[in-house]
Amino acid sequence: MAYYSDLSEEFRNTSYRFIENFIRSTVPDWSKWNDSINTDDVEKAFSERISKMSKKHFEFLLLHSGYIPDYYESDSSQETLYSKLIESLVCEWAKRIGFTNSYLQKQKSSKEDITIQLEDKIIVCDAKSFRLGRSQKAPNVKDTIKKEAYDTWLSAYPEDKRVGGLTTFPSMHDWQQGGDAYHYYTEGNPSIMILFYEQMAFILNQNIKAEKIVDFLDSYSDIFPIPSKKKDVYWNGAIANLFNDNYKDYMLEVQTYLIEKVKSALDTLYQLSNKIKKDINENLKDKSLEELRTIASEALFQIKSIGITGQIENIKNFRLK
Repeated sequence: MAYYSDLSEEFRNTSYRFIENFIRSTVPDWSKWNDSINTDDVEKAFSERISKMSKKHFEFLLLHSGYIPDYYESDSSQETLYSKLIESLVCEWAKRIGFTNSYLQKQKSSKEDITIQLEDKIIVCDAKSFRLGRSQKAPNVKDTIKKEAYDTWLSAYPEDKRVGGLTTFPSMHDWQQGGDAYHYYTEGNPSIMILFYEQMAFILNQNIKAEKIVDFLDSYSDIFPIPSKKKDVYWNGAIANLFNDNYKDYMLEVQTYLIEKVKSALDTLYQLSNKIKKDINENLKDKSLEELRTIASEALFQIKSIGITGQIENIKNFRLK
């Protein structure tokens, strides 16, 4: 069975850049950020936009999400906003599968990203996004799951409403064999599950409803009687108790689109790199020899002293204030 083969290459390429293009069109001037434009306004507009997407188009956007554009500066407003829109995407997914009372948290301190809710059932969710170009294939466990955080988040709700936790995660950053993270995802008390974005798309595609996710979390002691660091233990349990027989074929097809997503991201970086080189050459062509020497000297200094310069700034910022 083919799931998205009818989507044109042009459509797919547009989808791969949908969120960053939305940000670019919504915030054309970052000097106005937090002045005339702010995160909540952009998120609201984004939420309205994706809520009107067809089921198939939303699924496709979801399955390749969770990858922060590598040209965003670390800890920048763009990165923060992109991560917020991923949270909005997860919230929309939750509503579409039946968690109709789901909402984004406005308070970030000691709160989950998304409260996934169906009447009196509550799941606390942490939506993860990472750069494709990060130096490690998989993140440190502490950057993915802090079990005590889920305990804190759940403790804010009446005990009879607490179902468990969910981490949404970009699959290309999965751990090779497993590890401590998977121990937490099979441990229970509270039950915390992890889903890749393409698996979330599969759940939507196959009309797997909210109640089945609630049942999965409620059955942790039976599905995972012994915690394990082996990732196969977790995924075998999820496949048997949450997904269905179409899972293997679906995942086989979507791997093609994830590779396309990576190539699309690389193409963007190549274009930016070429533009930088072109701009530099254009800027230098009318310079005098003395001006070129000055520019070369400054450039070489920046390259050779980058570590020292960073240390100087850290000392000034953190030790003299």
